[in-house]
Amino acid sequence: MNARLSLTAVALFAASALVGLKAGDEDPIAAQLLKDKEAFAAAQGKAREEVLKAFDKYYETVKNNKALKIESQLAQLEKIEAEKKAFEEGNVLPTLPGLKVAMSEYRASQKRAELACKQAFEKAAKAYRDKGEVKLAGATLEEMREFLAKAPGAAGGDVKAQIVACGVSNKVWGVHNGSADVGATVVTADYVKGDQTMLWRVVPAGDGWSYIENVKSGLVITCNGKGNGEDAVLGKKQAGADSQLWKVTPLPAVKDAVKFVCKLSNKPIGVDGKSKNAGARIRLWDDQGNEPAQYFGFVTPK
Repeated sequence: MNARLSLTAVALFAASALVGLKAGDEDPIAAQLLKDKEAFAAAQGKAREEVLKAFDKYYETVKNNKALKIESQLAQLEKIEAEKKAFEEGNVLPTLPGLKVAMSEYRASQKRAELACKQAFEKAAKAYRDKGEVKLAGATLEEMREFLAKAPGAAGGDVKAQIVACGVSNKVWGVHNGSADVGATVVTADYVKGDQTMLWRVVPAGDGWSYIENVKSGLVITCNGKGNGEDAVLGKKQAGADSQLWKVTPLPAVKDAVKFVCKLSNKPIGVDGKSKNAGARIRLWDDQGNEPAQYFGFVTPK
């Protein structure tokens, strides 16, 4: 999703949320809050556009660097394209050294916009309180939590559901027995259209890390240990838990392929035993380079 679409989505959300309080032409508090939410959406969109411009500038810099060997140059250009696509489509923050300054500015812009938006909601809640409308004040604070959580760039916000396909086979990620319980193992499966246990969201958690969330259960992929063979299981999201944070890393040598590296162990997950059959567990293992069992691809469900 590009910045313009993200901006539109938040603006529409803001408008619908306003209706839940009072009509804007009858309630000056709600009308002002709508303007503040639109300003927040605009700031979010601008921040994303600046990152995309930085991608393009970095791409041109590498392309025009005649000192690089052609093999190295092409590999870098492919990586830039892959990370740009991951940012545009899944809000996955880039890890490229050449974008370090741009990402620092992006995070700072996001924090400023979020703080201003939060202050606007709190101001509206206090205004309702001072008018004696306590229920509306409470509803405004509840809307604030939901609005900020769903905004582009926020953890859980504006992230589309996708299928995760295995590089070693024609299988996809699923959950053992279609379970939605904590502790259920992530396994390979034959894709079944409409099965939400086979849909996943990459939810940004900050600093380039993400949660991998199962659409049906809302639980996230967790590897509780650091050793080889540790199962990827579903767990309740815990803020800052290294066992649940993943670096989605594009492979320069394999088009549209990524690895999922766990923060706790700095190891990627892969298909157990390089199996091409359904039901194989997804497990932690030492990085095997371009081993197909350890790389995956995103597919938009139809």
